[in-house]
Amino acid sequence: MGKCRDFLNTVTFECDWKDMGLMGICAGSLGALAGMVVPEKYKNAAAFGAGAGFFLSAVAVTVKSIEASREKDFDKDFDEWEDFDEEDCLTEHAEKETEGE
Repeated sequence: MGKCRDFLNTVTFECDWKDMGLMGICAGSLGALAGMVVPEKYKNAAAFGAGAGFFLSAVAVTVKSIEASREKDFDKDFDEWEDFDEEDCLTEHAEKETEGE
């Protein structure tokens, strides 16, 4: 079990947001396919299990996101933009476009 967890951690750290999104779509699609083949008498139990799984994972992701946002100093990122001059940026961009023509 430890080797499997280490492998999954390695793969996860190498993924970007697009890869994680694709994995989420894949997992959701697999869940939808599984829901289609559940016999009618077990549909309520399957729906309850899926809802509970979604709720618990959503809470875990939300808590982790809030903790990560508290650790990061977002004010530092905005301080870098204090000297930003939009007019200069637009002028430089226009000059580069005219040079390329």
